[in-house]
Amino acid sequence: MTGGAAGIGEAIARRFAADGASVVVLDAAEAPGSQGVIADVTDPAQVADAVRQAAGAEGLDICVANAGVSLMEDFLSEPPERWELVLRVNLLGVMITLQAAAAAMASAGRGGRLLATASIAGLHGEPGSAAYCASKAGVIGLIKTLAIELAPLGITANAVAPGQIDTAMNARDLETVGSRSGRTAASLLQEHLDRRVPAGRLGTPDEVAALFAFLASDAAAFINGEVLRIDGGELAG
Repeated sequence: MTGGAAGIGEAIARRFAADGASVVVLDAAEAPGSQGVIADVTDPAQVADAVRQAAGAEGLDICVANAGVSLMEDFLSEPPERWELVLRVNLLGVMITLQAAAAAMASAGRGGRLLATASIAGLHGEPGSAAYCASKAGVIGLIKTLAIELAPLGITANAVAPGQIDTAMNARDLETVGSRSGRTAASLLQEHLDRRVPAGRLGTPDEVAALFAFLASDAAAFINGEVLRIDGGELAG
């Protein structure tokens, strides 16, 4: 899996390991508690090498493309190079990761599961998040296409779309918005939860990891091309 050094990715790696999986984490930083490979998800050669290491002699059954970055900036002032960074990591990085994993799975001939971290930001608009929303919408389109194209190989493709989750990245985004609006991150978060999240709280990385574990399990063998929201009901209306 990619992006497993912190936050949702770390929780997914821990959950899969607890469920008995042999987990290899590809991240730009060292991943705690698991076999790790430091690499850039936007570099096809580095990703291909990491996938070869993960597959080893036993093959590759599951790939989770989780690496991502965020950008909070008004659309009218967003420079193209900042957009390029977000799209390279959040969309191109997912494509490179899933392509390498799917090739390994196809070569082994026993199918597999491709999973990606999307976001509810890919399903609706958010002011100040044009690049992030566009990148996650791209991930959703990619997953739906792979679900159709790779099904004859016994490979399924699904995405998880988290809402407001208690992660450092989410906290940083709130701090950024708060600093520009003269409000505290805590007040912005509480207003968002009160107005838009029926559950009235942040989700946890462990709750997101549990959904990934389900999609990787035998119970989800007939689920393909789905984008499963885990957002406390934020987009239910």
